[in-house]
Amino acid sequence: MINIELGPRNSTRGRNCARLLSSRGLVCAAVVLALVSNICTAGGGGVSQTAALPKKHGCDCGLKIFSGQPRLVVVNGYSTSFMWPAMLQRKLDRYFGGKRIIEVKTALKGGTPIAKWMDVKTGKPLGPWKRITDALKSKQDRPAILLAQQSLQWVWEDQRVGIDGPDDRKRIKEGADAIEKYVKNLLDSGADLVFVAVHIYKKPMEPRIGNERLALAQALKRGVAKFHAGPDVWEPTSKLHPVAFAKDKVHPNEIGAEVMAHHWFVTLLKHDGLKAPDWSKETMENAIKAAAATSQPATVETPRPEGK
Repeated sequence: MINIELGPRNSTRGRNCARLLSSRGLVCAAVVLALVSNICTAGGGGVSQTAALPKKHGCDCGLKIFSGQPRLVVVNGYSTSFMWPAMLQRKLDRYFGGKRIIEVKTALKGGTPIAKWMDVKTGKPLGPWKRITDALKSKQDRPAILLAQQSLQWVWEDQRVGIDGPDDRKRIKEGADAIEKYVKNLLDSGADLVFVAVHIYKKPMEPRIGNERLALAQALKRGVAKFHAGPDVWEPTSKLHPVAFAKDKVHPNEIGAEVMAHHWFVTLLKHDGLKAPDWSKETMENAIKAAAATSQPATVETPRPEGK
């Protein structure tokens, strides 16, 4: 509350101020409103954090994914995401009693981590980005939630170069910079919420692949509005190698895809403060048990997405 000292009521100063407020009330009100606005935008004490966020991207403003109203989910990524979006769609349909309330679409291309979707130095989107914008354009009047399962491979030009560990502060920052630019591009392209996860377990390139999570954690601390953490898919897939992987032991098979679909499903529900139904975890665990019972590594070939 702002107090304006007028002075004693019967004093000359008090009478003059009273006349001024009476004759120019609108002017004074405008001045007060301007002062309050300046205080709020300056981030004064007691002002919420969202007051200082860039107006361009705004805040989440209570957007619920599982509101029962139509929603669009767009999955962006590459070969590790060829199968699980369809499984996620089945889970979402089942959650809503068989109704298609949330539609899942994909914007995928094999061999395209973040550095293949945009120039990591300038942030300028590259040719494949059109797949993202085309998918987001289909949202019409629905909020669009973008799920990105990505990687920092090629951010440092050589695919073999990555984050060596927690002390590799330079590359952690550079990786976080790339993720932040990527997220802002997704928001500029029409996404209303963005969830980012990094790569699944990749034995030939560990520990650098697992260390990508360090860059994601730093990027999330920067306070970009509408940007949320996706699930940690590295941890569960690392424990299921090679059972959850195809013959090449690098790409996921149906078991790996089921694991990813479950964890993405849980993440989306958690955003709304909801608990995942037991059947989702049971479906995943049954797939894992069935594979383990064979005592043989999975031999499922990695499929290409439809139309690709």
